[in-house]
Amino acid sequence: METGKAIAFLLASGQGLLLSLALVIKGLRQERSNLFLGIILYVIALELLNAWGMQVQYHDSPASFPFWNLQSYLLLPPSIWFFAQLTTTPGYAFRPKYGLFYLPAGVEVLVRSGWSFYRRSTGALPSLLDNPGWFLLTELLPIFGTAIALWFYGRKLIFFHRSLKEHAFRLSFGLFVRLYSLFCFLLLTTVIWAAGVLLKWPVFAGLEIVLTLFLFAFGYIGYANPAFFTLPVLPDVKSSEKPEFLHYDDAKQLERLQTVFRQDALYTQSKLTVDDVAKRLQLPSRYVSYLINTRCAANFTHFVNGFRVEAVIRKLNDPAEHHKTLLALALEAGFNSKSTFNQVFKQHTGQAPSYFLLEKKEG
Repeated sequence: METGKAIAFLLASGQGLLLSLALVIKGLRQERSNLFLGIILYVIALELLNAWGMQVQYHDSPASFPFWNLQSYLLLPPSIWFFAQLTTTPGYAFRPKYGLFYLPAGVEVLVRSGWSFYRRSTGALPSLLDNPGWFLLTELLPIFGTAIALWFYGRKLIFFHRSLKEHAFRLSFGLFVRLYSLFCFLLLTTVIWAAGVLLKWPVFAGLEIVLTLFLFAFGYIGYANPAFFTLPVLPDVKSSEKPEFLHYDDAKQLERLQTVFRQDALYTQSKLTVDDVAKRLQLPSRYVSYLINTRCAANFTHFVNGFRVEAVIRKLNDPAEHHKTLLALALEAGFNSKSTFNQVFKQHTGQAPSYFLLEKKEG
């Protein structure tokens, strides 16, 4: 039984580390939210690897590599916070200076590594966790920070639901799972984590089981569908209140907005932002968001992708474009990757591009 648990922890942690690396690389290249999701999975995967080490008494081996010093719970609060911002706030951009929020985690890793090396060499130092100040900063503070970040994340999701009701949108089961599965998992593990540290409840065995199931389930989903973790940007509910823009003629400005998309094909810019559109129309960015949210019943990303999908379908029906591949048509329409195109196309048409093309040929 114990051997089986050790093998499960080792396999799950290995899979989690590979998945976290893939997400971090993808996040650095294009979809920034995946960077922070990868960091969250990295912490969880190391927690499982640590559970494996304790199970097989790897920590006591003189030749062991102290991988546990590379873990820091201080990585969780900022990663959850930025992940929530990027997936729920239209136009939010992570700036390099925000990396300073990860400085405490870097300091912790350096101190733990140096302390561990000197302790193993001389045996003269006690465990860092015996120090109340260190325990407060590295064990208790991350719990409270994670709780605050999850409160913010949950609040954003509630706003999303309100926006759906206002615009008569229906939350499908698939979108519900994509939106809430990670939040519910993080909330559950935080509760178990807090109960074990603050209340001294013997719940860490349960936490390890939950972590293992999560990594296996989401690991397979992530490998099978890389776009699964690319959550849609939620509408900014506050922008539906028309604040200081009463002097604008909404109907006229909406017509201008649609013109630059339909006639000027503004959507073909792969990294198009609200600011880009606002600059083109010489309008405030918040007003452009307001128009799209209220007059088009969509957020900016959904609005732009609608034009891109229409452009691809239009070209699929054009014999002059039949020599091009589906990916080439998608890139011309403004999509920046095949996975994003497949996901968005299915959201807008209810069919995968390959099935749509097959039905077209058969028709």
